[in-house]
Amino acid sequence: MVRGLPFTARLIALIVLVLVHKACSTENTHQCAPSSYGIIQNISYPFRLKGDPETCGDPRYELVCENNQAAFDYLGRKYYVQEINYNNYTIRVVDKGIQKENYSSTPSYSLNLFDNRFVTTNYNERRIRTQRSVVFMSCEKLVNTPFYLDTSTCTDNGEYSSNSSSISHSKRYKYVSVRTISVKDVKDSCTVEKIILTSWPGNDNPNISCTEVHNELVYGFELSWICGINCGRDRHCYLFDLNHVQCVSKIGG
Repeated sequence: MVRGLPFTARLIALIVLVLVHKACSTENTHQCAPSSYGIIQNISYPFRLKGDPETCGDPRYELVCENNQAAFDYLGRKYYVQEINYNNYTIRVVDKGIQKENYSSTPSYSLNLFDNRFVTTNYNERRIRTQRSVVFMSCEKLVNTPFYLDTSTCTDNGEYSSNSSSISHSKRYKYVSVRTISVKDVKDSCTVEKIILTSWPGNDNPNISCTEVHNELVYGFELSWICGINCGRDRHCYLFDLNHVQCVSKIGG
């Protein structure tokens, strides 16, 4: 029947078939049965678990299985998934170097900008700041300030150590600060080694303990995928709140 149609009609018919096929593929992607692994019991669109049918989820958001945990691989850096919230389009991840029962464990990576699949979420629906920075520093001199916690005082059980003899013999002194920190807050003898995000719902008390720092790290931080889904690869995304996204074409893109 298509052969007898004029060229224009045949072209329109072909376009319709392509669009219908694309729509069906998208629909199938959304209708796949959820996967589960470890503590994550509802892995569904846009996420997929490695090994799921190819029509399930978005391959850009594929999770892998590691150590009985769902893991997210970003540019060779591994983050363990703690929670996926499909109501506000966020995924909470934690650095693979952080061990829940080991207070001496430290992050494997410093903060890097994520690609256009994700953006960090700094505020919730009520515009309350939800993320802070955990800043690890190395200093040539001893620093006496309530904003810096001496990491040498932390032991595996999260308590303060009464033996500080290692401090006086150390060539450099290690500190951590949990708050919004700027360049002017870094002491002259100190350099920043790592900056980690945290979404732990704690307070802003500067006199933070080893246990509280560990809780901040173990909880991890949130990323939103709403930009990646709405704007794709070729447009910049601005996230005004959890449900308001603006996509802007890249200049010269």
